[in-house]
Amino acid sequence: MAADSSRKQFGKRVRAIRKYRGWTQEELAVKAHMDSKSLGAIERGERNVTIDNVAKLARGLGVELHQLFLFDAKGVVAAEEVTEAKLLDLVKTAPMKKKALALAILGEVLNHEE
Repeated sequence: MAADSSRKQFGKRVRAIRKYRGWTQEELAVKAHMDSKSLGAIERGERNVTIDNVAKLARGLGVELHQLFLFDAKGVVAAEEVTEAKLLDLVKTAPMKKKALALAILGEVLNHEE
């Protein structure tokens, strides 16, 4: 695989996850602590990304670093695993009102008969 092709695939993957989240480039740039113009160049495959920026993008997108390299994955869900640890991490950082809402929703989902 040529370097140019790798950059383009990486950029497409970042864009796909960002769009799945419903975020603009500007929103992701803020979350990833990056410049939006740099992010645009990364998504277009025009820029060679440093490992530091890959880590920033992963944190900003809320995915594990390796998930940015799953070029053949269909959508973000295919790349994300739901684990108890991830659920606990989300709950730990949520404000009390959101924790109560999450508990109510989770209770409904778990009690729902299919």
